[in-house]
Amino acid sequence: MAQETLLDYLKKELPKIDFDGDIELEWQKKDHTFTVDLTFYAENKSQQAILDIEGINSELPIISFGDAILLYDVERFDPKEVEKDYLVTLPFDGKAGWEHSEGAAFINYLQVVLDNGQSDLLDFLNDDDAEFFELGWSASDFEKIQKAQSTQKSMRLVYPKF
Repeated sequence: MAQETLLDYLKKELPKIDFDGDIELEWQKKDHTFTVDLTFYAENKSQQAILDIEGINSELPIISFGDAILLYDVERFDPKEVEKDYLVTLPFDGKAGWEHSEGAAFINYLQVVLDNGQSDLLDFLNDDDAEFFELGWSASDFEKIQKAQSTQKSMRLVYPKF
């Protein structure tokens, strides 16, 4: 039986996440990275003017907010120059990828992040005193979930072959 790849696992598990926005997976073969793009949508009922990160004012009835997560091969990619562009950058172990428990922890914590993000975005739109909205990723919370998931030996989610 062939080992499940990290790509196959993400393609299978990301659509199972309960989220009203969009989740898109991109594989950058050349860089040995994966990008998980997250897009939130929310109704701007009062059509208040919202200033986006690029300084553009919008009063659209539906607003969108996007962020991304970068998964990278520690042997082939250095995220230092791009990590400010991502919610979080997470390493995987070259061709060995992630342990299955690491993949499960990622999916579980991503669900928490998206749930909190959706709630925080709605709070932002409904609270005149809120000045900004930002998606949050807690490295310590993610680590706790990883430790809880890794109590038993698990199979690996290997890096896919071209």
